[in-house]
Amino acid sequence: MNNRYTQALNGQKPDRVPFLPAIYEHKAWFVGETPSKVSRDSHLLIGALTAEYERVRPDALTIGVDVYNVEAEAVGCKVTYYDDGDNSVPAISPQAAIFHGPEDISSLTIPDPRKAGRMPMLIDVARTMARTLGKEIPLRGAVSGPFSLAAHLAGPQQLFLLTMMQPGIVKELLGFAAEVIKLYGSAFIEAGCGVVMFDSYASSDLLPPEMYQKLVLPPTRRIVDHFHEMGARDIPLIIGGNTTPLLDAYLDTGANNILCDAKADPQKFLEKCSAQKRAFRRNLDSAHFEDSTPAETKDRALKSLMASNGYPGFILGTGVLPYGTPLTHLIAIREAIDEFCR
Repeated sequence: MNNRYTQALNGQKPDRVPFLPAIYEHKAWFVGETPSKVSRDSHLLIGALTAEYERVRPDALTIGVDVYNVEAEAVGCKVTYYDDGDNSVPAISPQAAIFHGPEDISSLTIPDPRKAGRMPMLIDVARTMARTLGKEIPLRGAVSGPFSLAAHLAGPQQLFLLTMMQPGIVKELLGFAAEVIKLYGSAFIEAGCGVVMFDSYASSDLLPPEMYQKLVLPPTRRIVDHFHEMGARDIPLIIGGNTTPLLDAYLDTGANNILCDAKADPQKFLEKCSAQKRAFRRNLDSAHFEDSTPAETKDRALKSLMASNGYPGFILGTGVLPYGTPLTHLIAIREAIDEFCR
């Protein structure tokens, strides 16, 4: 497939800037259901993905709703789902942590994607979508990054404390997390789908860049290399927040599509990504959609596009869209892209 998204990843100038809004729990809105229902029902999720493709026309689709929960749930963490009418995103409570210290490592079991938790359902959705839309649009199965998975297994506060007090234990836990992610991502690839890795718990807003370099970069690189060996050419790595201080290590992961979130410095990303011929996605802050007009959103999109300086590897995206975000804002961004390219 050589659509505009893959062209941007390969450093080729596409006919227009690719558009990748972050639609995860918002998928449920397209079929009038809650994120909790859609995240557990293959038919609803297939319908939601199809509707997203038809109504938004993004340049890639992500197979996943609560993208940080699936592996942790399969390992043994409890996910809280919400009743009918509650559009909250399914969540893992810090109190649901199952790793409390070195004695727990041996009790953790790598889950089988064919059997564990919701993994089989999501792989089946990937297989179905690959048959129906795989020739039309790139499909990416959502997998956690190693630090984010470890944060659910140990609880975020406990994990950050361990990085300072017992980094050797964290290294061991991250090694376990990497093996889980490699196996799950491999199942998506075997189903005819790509992968996209989410690791925003590793953001430099939360974790010092030198700690990322020391602890998180090695297992992340092993995961990316493994997916390449499986035949997946394009590996996006999504780390939110202000990752400007993390940029050198972010590029060292080997991911060929990284995220310049709303708080990060787009000029720094442009400078370093263009030097390495690496694609990056610039996010518009979706939090502003609630208190701004579509015209204001279009203006912000145009300014971001102008700042890209025509770089072929530039992709325009959004922060995670809250459930129920009006389509008018997404249409406004598409209009900005079309206007810019004309």
